[in-house]
Amino acid sequence: MNIWLVSREYAGIAEAGGVKNVACSLAESLSRLGHHVSVFIPLYGCTDLSHIENFSDKWRSSVSFEICGNPVEVSFSHGILNSVEIILVCHQSFLEKKAVYTYTAEEQKANPAHRQGEGHADRDFLNMLFQKAVVFYSENCAKPERPDIVHSQDAPASMVSVFARFFPAVSEFFSDTKFVVTVHNAGPGYHHEFKDLSAAERFSGLPAKILEKGKNRHCIEPFLLAAETACITTVSPEYACEIISGRTDTAGLSQEFRKKGIELVGITNGIDFFKYDPADVHKSLLPFSFNPLKNDLDGKYKCRDFFLEHFASEKSLASGKFERGTVQYGFIDTRGDNTGFVYIAYHGRVVQQKGIEVMLEAAEKLLADKVPVKFVFAGQGSLELENSLIRFSDRWKGSCVYIKGYSKSLSRLALASVDFSLHPSYFEPCGLEDFIAQTFGTLPVAHATGGLCKIVDDETGWLYAPNTASALRTVLESLVCIMHCAGRDIFKAMISYASRYIHEHYSWNRVGLEYENLYKKLLKG
Repeated sequence: MNIWLVSREYAGIAEAGGVKNVACSLAESLSRLGHHVSVFIPLYGCTDLSHIENFSDKWRSSVSFEICGNPVEVSFSHGILNSVEIILVCHQSFLEKKAVYTYTAEEQKANPAHRQGEGHADRDFLNMLFQKAVVFYSENCAKPERPDIVHSQDAPASMVSVFARFFPAVSEFFSDTKFVVTVHNAGPGYHHEFKDLSAAERFSGLPAKILEKGKNRHCIEPFLLAAETACITTVSPEYACEIISGRTDTAGLSQEFRKKGIELVGITNGIDFFKYDPADVHKSLLPFSFNPLKNDLDGKYKCRDFFLEHFASEKSLASGKFERGTVQYGFIDTRGDNTGFVYIAYHGRVVQQKGIEVMLEAAEKLLADKVPVKFVFAGQGSLELENSLIRFSDRWKGSCVYIKGYSKSLSRLALASVDFSLHPSYFEPCGLEDFIAQTFGTLPVAHATGGLCKIVDDETGWLYAPNTASALRTVLESLVCIMHCAGRDIFKAMISYASRYIHEHYSWNRVGLEYENLYKKLLKG
């Protein structure tokens, strides 16, 4: 098959959330299955081109179209990454952005109106610019280059199918193409909806009679519009059920899906183990190798010692010399014998969805009760929640460190260095951090919601409900007590089983076959 994959982010090129990993891993798995895969992604000011081979700054002809009644011209760049064709959409509005979806500290310094962490003010324009550029790229293509499948990742790419079907200039080219749109997050704030019908008409250029089909309250929803022209999938069967049933907050989207009889196909995301393999330091980016599959964990605890000394100690804090892109707050006291302590980490986006307040309340109680535990927090996001983590780490100096920001190698090291990882999300479509934790011999403790339910309770990790500090604290206190009393080896067999389980069930080679089967089913009609 000839497959176009459309995404605002892609691992190794331009990264933001979990969409980057799915887009990259799906594209590469489909390529390994023998399909021709072309990925469309904007060229940002933060784009990393260092790994792209045969890069061409100017690729084929530029295309023109209108947004809000004004002419826009877009050019393309091109290259190859791991056998996948990369087509970059080039326009000044993307090139001036220092991050994929939000403003950076650098941009705020240049313009105080662009507050760090807030979404781009020209979001609607950027989304339309990207998606229209993809469909009008067809003007550069001969008939044999027509895609069999166009697979759009999340809301910012979800209207490609709508434009391909209803723009007269391109509809004939895409007449035999089947479309798939994956909902990565249906929670409030992730829909990239138009504020009203007038805005949708202005930015999209589509007539009201088409756009009204996407109405949700006063807004016009790209996901609802896409459902008229594409197969809608999401990133786990559990999350698909939660959306359709309304058990998770979707700001009205669930009710509209049910009203229209829209079905969601749930396919659980996978993980490319070879990109994280702890037995190979060149792939894992860890300072020492180990292999949970073979019960070899010596290197894991060497990683802990290395992390504590260089990135989490009072000495490393005082030095003020932090890993690029990160800042250390608080520290873990490394003096004396720390072998009796249990280490627990949170790594991920620091946003309301992730249950940061639940985690901090539970951690506060454990530390106040003098439970033998040390906490490691790593991530970035909401300024308010980042400040909560900073205050907590300052209050519990010696028992807690917060690594604010992002460094791939340091984030992996933090997760590999601990005994348990925390996943207290209020909702979670799939989750990748639990996979990475299990790959690194770290057992996850998660709220039983959405895709986190792929954790097999008391076999590959632990699930708890409801999502309260009390429920989380109860689970952690029990695990800390067991490990403190019986020693780390008590969980050695479980660590090995968890790693083996996800290798068998969730490799992207296996998940890629599920998508291949879906595509074939769609093409058969």
